[in-house]
Amino acid sequence: MDDSFSGSALVYRAKLRPAVNPEYLVRRPRLIDLLDRAVESPLTLVVAPAGSGKTSLLRDWAGWTDLPHAWLSVDESDRDPAQLWLSILAALDGIAPGCAEPAADLVRRRRSLLDAVGTLLDDLESRRYGPRVLVIDDLEVVDEAVAGGALAMFVQHLPRWLRVVLVSRHVPPLPVDRLRARGLLGEVRFPELRFSFDEATEMLSRLAPALPPQRVAKAARHAGGWAASIQLAALAARAADARAAADAPRQDDVERYLGDYVWHEVLSGEPGDVVDVLVAVSVVDRAEPGLARVLAGRLDAPLLLERAEERGLFATRVEPSGAYETHALVRDALLVELRRRDPGRLAELHRRAARWFEDAGQPVTAIEHLLRAGEDRAALRLLASCAPELYDSGREATVRRMLAAIPAGAAAGTPAAADLAWCQLFVDRDAFVQTVHTVVTQAGTDGGREPGLRARLEMLRATSSAVSGDWDAGARSAGAALATIGERWRTDPLCRFGWNLLAREIALAERWDDDGEEVRRIARTLGPAPGRRIAFEATRALGAALAGRPVEALRLVYGTRHVSEAADLTTARTELMVAEALAGREIGEQSAALPVLARLVETPCDPVPHCRLLACLELARVAVDSGDAAAAERAFGDVTEMVDTQLPGPGSRTLLARTGTLLALAQNRPDDAARWAAEVDDPFWGAVENARVLLAEGDVGAADAALRTASPRCVRHRVVRDLLLSRTTRDPTEAGAVLARAARLGAAHGLVQTVASEGTEVVESIERLAWRVPKPWLDRLRRVPLSGASPPGTAVVELVEALTDRQLGILRMLPSRLSLREIADELFISVNTLKFHLKVIYRKLGCASRAEAADLARALMNRPRRGRPAGAWRR
Repeated sequence: MDDSFSGSALVYRAKLRPAVNPEYLVRRPRLIDLLDRAVESPLTLVVAPAGSGKTSLLRDWAGWTDLPHAWLSVDESDRDPAQLWLSILAALDGIAPGCAEPAADLVRRRRSLLDAVGTLLDDLESRRYGPRVLVIDDLEVVDEAVAGGALAMFVQHLPRWLRVVLVSRHVPPLPVDRLRARGLLGEVRFPELRFSFDEATEMLSRLAPALPPQRVAKAARHAGGWAASIQLAALAARAADARAAADAPRQDDVERYLGDYVWHEVLSGEPGDVVDVLVAVSVVDRAEPGLARVLAGRLDAPLLLERAEERGLFATRVEPSGAYETHALVRDALLVELRRRDPGRLAELHRRAARWFEDAGQPVTAIEHLLRAGEDRAALRLLASCAPELYDSGREATVRRMLAAIPAGAAAGTPAAADLAWCQLFVDRDAFVQTVHTVVTQAGTDGGREPGLRARLEMLRATSSAVSGDWDAGARSAGAALATIGERWRTDPLCRFGWNLLAREIALAERWDDDGEEVRRIARTLGPAPGRRIAFEATRALGAALAGRPVEALRLVYGTRHVSEAADLTTARTELMVAEALAGREIGEQSAALPVLARLVETPCDPVPHCRLLACLELARVAVDSGDAAAAERAFGDVTEMVDTQLPGPGSRTLLARTGTLLALAQNRPDDAARWAAEVDDPFWGAVENARVLLAEGDVGAADAALRTASPRCVRHRVVRDLLLSRTTRDPTEAGAVLARAARLGAAHGLVQTVASEGTEVVESIERLAWRVPKPWLDRLRRVPLSGASPPGTAVVELVEALTDRQLGILRMLPSRLSLREIADELFISVNTLKFHLKVIYRKLGCASRAEAADLARALMNRPRRGRPAGAWRR
């Protein structure tokens, strides 16, 4: 400092130079560059909370910059306005010699500070310097009144060559918005000053060299970029080393050092109402304005948070929501102190937060706050109310996590156990079934007579039956529950699913009829409930597919899928996938249906296990229809295990037995087929499967009698019954009429696979009635490979010559009912070329006709057994 300024006697020389940074300081070139750019503006604000590294950055920059600069560290003596300006003048005199004396003289004579600043500005304006910088550090030490009007006047009228950098924990009382709008302001805030992970680990390694790398990394992540926290972690590590007790700091050491720093350095001397609001919002990661008002219990809470941000108290506004976030470590320190001083208030703050988040539609966060408040029962109740929505939106893991966090004691008593069971449904079906059994058994001695509770218990029983494969019993219990609870079903978290259980039973029983009274009643009831209505439409699509109306099912799938995805309804989407796959295969689009079925087999769906069951059964039938005996056995074995272990109910066992009958008949095992047919617990399908067995045994009369007792419930039933009756009716004219009726009905509803699955005899008979059915439908039927596996025990012959890929492609089309012209068109070749290929194929196969070649082609669909050459064929 130039000694010509007599006011310098009042300013310590140490205040007019930056101190030397410690050796452990990590140089951060990115911030040096940032500050270089910032000081191109007339005024630069470096504003950040205590311990952010503001001063260290300016010291480092001052050592690197080529710009002439002056430094002032404000201290307690500068709380007097006159002394503050004498200090500023002393610093300025170092880069503009002689500028300070006239203004200082006015200050000493107690003239207005504005007059003194005006005199200073006139002097500075008259000078012709290159860029020079004045740094004023620790400006937060002085009150706003001290650093008020005179400083604002000074920074707004700076000469072109002078740049001022103000360093403070708080935003100074300056027209910041106006300066920012005019492009006259450079800014460096806490987000820029945060240490990166690499910078934090390097600094920790320097401060605590003995700390193991994994501990360094953990402390660096925990610090959140706050320089003070990094240093405190190192201090704790050194304390631990001094005790020789461990190679890392104890967590309580870190928390104690951090808490002391926050309360003694960050919050000391701050307004009480600001600190109180910070404490209140410390229970949440982010405080929306409304949440802040609720937690603090005062309407001006957002304004106080804004003030906290201005004062550098680690509160940061998150645009554009207007919410505020507090640095995680500061929140932790506030919570530790609150827990120590007033645990009752802490619990109340968590309860307030829980209510706010529940009302805001954020139940998971609300549950977390209830658990922190010790409200375990309330947490379980809330989880039960939102578990279906969480599951539907793909957050099954969240349900599992929340359920694991709730103490076991929260489920004491029947109402709580009912809530627990409902939550388990979406994550652990076996646990759900077991809990339902226990709670229903105990309900008689634990308040089970209250109507609302009784209805919920009955609904749990209904759901347990449904997910165990007893859809009929599930529907009966659901009906009883709805009758008990009445109109309150809409608001009950369990009973509102009752109507959908009723609809699902109708669909799985294959009696879906949109004009039927039971379906219309459910549709009317669910009309005002959007979520339940979407689920109903998905079940409606499944019901149409199972009832033999695939075209209608696909229309419903395409019309409902977008809505179900927008509403995040996983169960609805799963039922739509099943409906789409079943309907797609039914109309002959097997190539599109198979990937969907395979995906369903791998998809966990605890609340709707019937979807996976239907997919597995359909894949088994695909293998049966294609004659792939090995694949059929594998698929049937998998689905048998599923029914035995997960879905033992009569509904699922009936579906299994129907497929078992078809598989046994395809493999020429009539005794096994009869045993499976006897297990079919369905009046229609029991008669039909029995008739199939009797036909295989040659007892046409008994088969006809069995079919006459079958009472169809849907289109598919009528088609299947008539197709079989056409084989048992002895009068050829009547048999033809029955077959024509089945074909016309099947064609009217797009049933292709159902007809093709009845085998070659039925399809060839329909070919003779081609003029009586629509040609597009018949074309689809011709493209579907006919059912039939190679009879067991046939001889194995070797091909004379191997078939080419082209010849194999032609061979695979021979079992279809396409004409030669249609096959040629499919392959984009002429009929003459096709005939030439057929002659070669017949010669290589050693057969003389298309019929013989078609039989061998069906055998090709069987995978070669291990050890048998690929060229070996059954014959």
